[in-house]
Amino acid sequence: MLKQSTDGRLKRIEYRGKHLRMSRTGGIALRAQTQAAGIHLTANSKHGLRASKRIAKSTQVAFQNGRFVLRGRYGNGPTKLNLSKSGVSVSTKTDLGSVNWFKPRYSSAKIAGIQVRGKNALYLHAVIGILNLLAQFALLLFQLLVLALQLFYWLAIKATRFTLRLWTTRHQSAISAAESSYLDRLADRDALWLKAALESIFLELAQGHCWTVQNNTIDALHVELATWLADSGLPQPLDLEVLFGCLAERYEVFTSEQACLELFFDLDTAAVATGGRNTLQERLLAAYAGSCGIDVGDVTV
Repeated sequence: MLKQSTDGRLKRIEYRGKHLRMSRTGGIALRAQTQAAGIHLTANSKHGLRASKRIAKSTQVAFQNGRFVLRGRYGNGPTKLNLSKSGVSVSTKTDLGSVNWFKPRYSSAKIAGIQVRGKNALYLHAVIGILNLLAQFALLLFQLLVLALQLFYWLAIKATRFTLRLWTTRHQSAISAAESSYLDRLADRDALWLKAALESIFLELAQGHCWTVQNNTIDALHVELATWLADSGLPQPLDLEVLFGCLAERYEVFTSEQACLELFFDLDTAAVATGGRNTLQERLLAAYAGSCGIDVGDVTV
């Protein structure tokens, strides 16, 4: 039969009959056992006579061929306290074998089916222990790296959100100031001037045509709008969106909702006719719709 230890590992190959014992290491022996007055009596053709008795839990005393034997093994788990007539020792069971901390010569190790004892067993335990420590250290470094990456990601998200809030707060104040300035300047402008300004910004400036005061062909409208944009204090193209929205808002005051909607379609049609809307023109149309209360979801542009 194959005898295994409690953890499922092969312990020995042996045969145990009522009176016959055979094993790979112990050879063949005849054995008889009886009990009298609480004392176990065993006769073995190879090991002689033995009388033994349990005197406490996990503690046994015996006489083996007239030689006194004391055995005790205490504790739960891999580490146990061992008692014998030669003294006390502590041993720890491992996946490789066992290590006796007080009596190293009683240590054992089994690798690749070969069992060794004494110093050689300690060397094997030491090598395996160092390899395990290196593996644990590498795992720790990996976990620290993952933790550092997670911390960096969390800090990056927090920093981005803080920056966005700060940017929004600062630019919201600048947008409000620019809107107030634009609306004040547009207070005395009529519908024709407002419509011309909207068309010039959407069909010229938003398509990449630069307005420069040095250009002799530039008219008064372009000069005025370019000056306002330069004084807005807003980054491009946000300054253009804010001005476009203010122009649309004032245009609605002088005309009607239907006129605003017609101009919305006219601007979009003109952009499509010149090659399609670019990103800036789409943003300007969104600013126009927001200022005039046009629901672009219900409008085909």
